[in-house]
Amino acid sequence: MSDIDVVKKLLKVENVVGEDTIQTTVVNDIEFPVKAKKIWDTEAEVEDVTVNPIEDKVIIEGIIHKQIFWVADENRTVDGVTYQKGEVFEKSVDEKFSAFVDIPGTTGDMNVQVHPRIEFIDYDDLRDDPYAIPDTWRQTVILELFVKVTETVQIEVVTDVTSPDQQLDVIKELLKVQSVVGEDENQVFVEADLTFPREIKKIKDVTTRVRDVTTKIIPDKVIIEGVLHKQIYYVEKDTGQVFEMSVDENFDAFVEIPGAEDGMNAQVHVDVEDVDINIEDKKHDKKHDKDHDKDHDKDHDKHPSKHKRSKAKQRAILAVFVKVTEDLQIEVVTDVVGEGIEVEKDLLKVESVVGENERQTSVKRDITFPVPVKKIVETKTDIEINRKETEAIRDKVIIEGNLHKQVFYVDLCDDSVKEESFDENFSVFVDIPGAEPDMNLQVHPRVEDVLFDEPNYPSDICKNDHPSQDFDPDDFPWKQTAIIAVFVKVTESVQLDVVTDVIETGVTPTTTVSPTECPPGTTLTFVKIKPGDTLFKIAQQFNTSVEAIEELNPGIDPLNLQIGQTIKVCSISGAKG
Repeated sequence: MSDIDVVKKLLKVENVVGEDTIQTTVVNDIEFPVKAKKIWDTEAEVEDVTVNPIEDKVIIEGIIHKQIFWVADENRTVDGVTYQKGEVFEKSVDEKFSAFVDIPGTTGDMNVQVHPRIEFIDYDDLRDDPYAIPDTWRQTVILELFVKVTETVQIEVVTDVTSPDQQLDVIKELLKVQSVVGEDENQVFVEADLTFPREIKKIKDVTTRVRDVTTKIIPDKVIIEGVLHKQIYYVEKDTGQVFEMSVDENFDAFVEIPGAEDGMNAQVHVDVEDVDINIEDKKHDKKHDKDHDKDHDKDHDKHPSKHKRSKAKQRAILAVFVKVTEDLQIEVVTDVVGEGIEVEKDLLKVESVVGENERQTSVKRDITFPVPVKKIVETKTDIEINRKETEAIRDKVIIEGNLHKQVFYVDLCDDSVKEESFDENFSVFVDIPGAEPDMNLQVHPRVEDVLFDEPNYPSDICKNDHPSQDFDPDDFPWKQTAIIAVFVKVTESVQLDVVTDVIETGVTPTTTVSPTECPPGTTLTFVKIKPGDTLFKIAQQFNTSVEAIEELNPGIDPLNLQIGQTIKVCSISGAKG
């Protein structure tokens, strides 16, 4: 018996067990300290999301953090804060939520991805008595949760079998898969000195968001850069009013992934684990206490701003998770026919890459500002994909999303810097040949540029003491164009019996015919099971019988065919398939 050379490759792949999108409603009663005229705006985001996969189900818990901007409808001082009628104030509210999604096949050790999206927020004033305080409003939040469950599978497959002097019939199938190179997590500390424009009584709230994350893969390592955006809400010491200050801090990190190389794919998730802000108090400075004397008191009188509580030290902890994958196009052996050998097989469940593509689109819109604008200072953007409406159709993927922009601008009349937020829905399709409904999608959007065309303001637009009172924003719209790039990858869940080893037995089988041997006049054909397929329908399609298919595929269960499973059929000339 001659030696048989069996070539193997270790595959580590991530398979999609299932995915689904659900909506859940969160209702909460919110109390305002004085009578509220209206809710002016609400900024909401989902934080501290935790997942618990159990049998056939995923439990999701988290916090909806909301910043509610409301208009006071009376003049009153409550708890040291002076509210004036017609002025806008901010109230932060955290609400816990819990939901579950049915994903058949889920077990406790699987991987879960969750993409939450605030779909809708509404308010109802519950006040019966116009003089009742606090003023209670009922808030309804509709939360969309997209959940994907995956499992990481490691299997050694046979890619080729050869023998110098023995005739072997090696049957192969081409697969295009994403192989997992490695994954790991690292912590990053972001520290900064902060200076506030007012004296601080206390920090009321801090909201954070990680933006503009970029990655670079070098040998055995992934370098990550990004921006930590913070909105800090603080109480002014003298008035008790709440003010906001935005701070952006660049950060960088690296995560070691053995085997990583340039050209591979990197998936990065950055979570803000903790933010701590300590106000510097001059009264508790030891050196200040030691050197406190008359000269110091005189200096304090001359320079009171030097001793205000307007400085703070901030420390944020970020958790950076990285997974590196590579696209592999590989031929795997599905069967080997020859004398004196034993073939070992295993069922491979894999995400086969159907295709990928990227497309640019532009979102054009006229936007208005409440005052004349001298220039746009900065634009911060964020894209949310509407997973419920994003879908694959034949040879295309339709993506629905929302572009959120924070535009910082300079007032033409008083040179102050102001902010205005805009939300714009967009729709784009990406051509991916081979895409079909119900296939799995990976969507990665990014904003490449935002352009503005300013209107022509009259030269005397700032002549009044209060120009905003006579200014009509609709008369002076700004034309805005946002350029968005959307990358899409389509995969298909495939189940395939693959050869994992070939062993020489030294015994020549004589009693049975190889299950891959087809009678004269027929051709061996590999058929992938599609939704709705039965052995009877396949037999009719290929001019054969159910019994012949069962004989060719030992162990097949006609009552439990798996979508994506590949079976063998002896196709007779003239078959419809």
